Amino acid sequence: MFKSIDELVTTATNQVLPLSEVIINQEILTSGKSREQIFQRMRNNLATMKAAVERGTSGQGVHSATGLTGGQAVKVKEYRQTHRTLSGDAMMAAVEGAIATNEVNAAMGVICATPTAGSSGTLPGILFALNDRLKLTEDQMLHFLFTRRRDGDGSSPTRPALPVLPVVARPRSGRRVRWGRRPPSKSPVAPPFSQPTPWRLP
Repeated sequence: MFKSIDELVTTATNQVLPLSEVIINQEILTSGKSREQIFQRMRNNLATMKAAVERGTSGQGVHSATGLTGGQAVKVKEYRQTHRTLSGDAMMAAVEGAIATNEVNAAMGVICATPTAGSSGTLPGILFALNDRLKLTEDQMLHFLFTRRRDGDGSSPTRPALPVLPVVARPRSGRRVRWGRRPPSKSPVAPPFSQPTPWRLP
């Protein structure tokens, strides 16, 4: 396991390998799996990401069971087709894919947690926006996903590293979870809540 980005880059430089290959070799070493097994798992993750983006941007989009969320990715898609945005179309394509993935997650669909369900839209949003512009091959997209692993290797020792491969989340059951009660405070009086200082333009 690499302790810092500098260590990872140094290893890649010394071995004359791209970052993705260093990460792949590390996964082979630590998991005991073959290169093909690791790539197949990543292909499954890539397919899951693609399916979530397509589902969230097709037809009327997807909506949560409560109806509180959904349909926003389709609105972004339609806006891109008829308007010019300040940030450019590439940026909004990434936003569209990210929102689509998050809406599928909210609708209890299958997504890739990269590294968490809450941030699951960022990576596919960027990846498929790049694919639209650069026409990436599957191999290039897979190496893109392996390269993002460097963020986990750069995490601090006190913080758990990100998983080597994105984890495919299972569909949620929709069952309510009853949370435990908060333990009573040792102090009879709750500490005052400090209001943040409002930020203003100079």
